[in-house]
Amino acid sequence: MKDGSIIMTIRSFIALPVPSTTANQLGDVAAKMSYQDKSGAVRWVDQSNYHVTLAFLGEQREADLENLAEQLDNHLHQSEFQANITHLGPFPETRPKLVAAMLDRSQDLKVVHQQVISAIKSADLGYDKRKFIPHVTLGRYRHSKNVYAGTIPMNVAFETVIDEVVLYESVLTSAGAEYEPIYRFPLDEFDTELPEDMVLEYTVDEV
Repeated sequence: MKDGSIIMTIRSFIALPVPSTTANQLGDVAAKMSYQDKSGAVRWVDQSNYHVTLAFLGEQREADLENLAEQLDNHLHQSEFQANITHLGPFPETRPKLVAAMLDRSQDLKVVHQQVISAIKSADLGYDKRKFIPHVTLGRYRHSKNVYAGTIPMNVAFETVIDEVVLYESVLTSAGAEYEPIYRFPLDEFDTELPEDMVLEYTVDEV
């Protein structure tokens, strides 16, 4: 029998935060593009919100996220690693919705992504299963007739260090989404040795 109570959920996702030094570098580039955006065609993201999404979870119950945090503790075995931002560009290439900094899909990135997905599956939670293409969103195109008339410096490249995985809450506001960390998982607490049963699920054409 239903008691009429409301089950509260949290809009959530798992991501790699961008270190402040790299965020400042990307923020400087984004500021120059924003200055060229005279028509306001793009909603530019505050650099404090820069991150690489590993999995979008959508609305989840708090108790389920607590269980997921335990599973992430069990599944994460990746130590901190270097990641390469290779270029900037519209994303996706067909019908772009974002201006993004694209990352090289290194083995370390693929491993930490797979460990996160394994934790989500062990927690028996749903998630967005679209193909993992690592990127940092710098801006989102608005749904308007205005067109971004500025240039995107495609040859921008940075090296950065990824040192933690974060489970975030995404709070939707009139000014855009705000991201609040729920659980943090510093990667320096983990070793690089994978469990024997850890098998990467990537097909040849995804490498």
